[in-house]
Amino acid sequence: MIRVFQLDGDPSFLAAMKEHCSRLADLHYEGSAEVSDLRSALGGDKPDLILLDLDIAPRGGVWILKAIRAKFTSQEVKVVVISSAMASEEELMDTSRLGADYFMERPVDIIVLETRIRQLMDEPENPLPEPVTHRAVQEICTKYFEQMGVPPHFKGYRYLMDGIWLASLNPVWLGAITQNLYPAIAQRFEVSAAQVERAMRYALDVTWEKGNVEELYELFPYVRENKGKPTNSAFISKMVDLVAFAINQSV
Repeated sequence: MIRVFQLDGDPSFLAAMKEHCSRLADLHYEGSAEVSDLRSALGGDKPDLILLDLDIAPRGGVWILKAIRAKFTSQEVKVVVISSAMASEEELMDTSRLGADYFMERPVDIIVLETRIRQLMDEPENPLPEPVTHRAVQEICTKYFEQMGVPPHFKGYRYLMDGIWLASLNPVWLGAITQNLYPAIAQRFEVSAAQVERAMRYALDVTWEKGNVEELYELFPYVRENKGKPTNSAFISKMVDLVAFAINQSV
């Protein structure tokens, strides 16, 4: 279980993080805008990682970072500093010198933030790799979708694109598409998870009825034998593999 405490002055960010983390069985989250709540957390069953707002009122996050590092080393408690403005090189150097383990600028994508948290906790001694960007996934998938004949004007097209990106960041979600992937996509588009699932399925239905059959059979050869189409999960899994291959080839 990863214990995360967030001290942040943005109530909408706190609420979004709370909702997101509520779906994660292996991550215990607590968030607050009050410095006193962080003091209480550090005095009890301390968190494994702290998300610290650099601009938190009333005195800012730098003095809080100093206080944390006076009591706990980086091996004991990780600290991710989040800035609300474009960070200067001096700020980056200061927070690094004071013991921050990572620095992020707003707006923060919660999916990327979760990935960073897991990377920090799983491989604390290794530098963090850059996560797969949404733009990179979009560029790769657009080519494949065009070849297959996925209708670009369908809502399911956009949901599939986002689902492939999110699953590339969190491969474990492929085994829990209903519990994690659909809700994450739904949160980004402000719709329900059921709407996401239906729109994806409809887009794939139309693709298999009117798309490029030969291209589809080449990518999904088992479909020819079964005379059907892949499930949403199977389609996204295949695309995640294709994205990973394309990115590795470009490195």
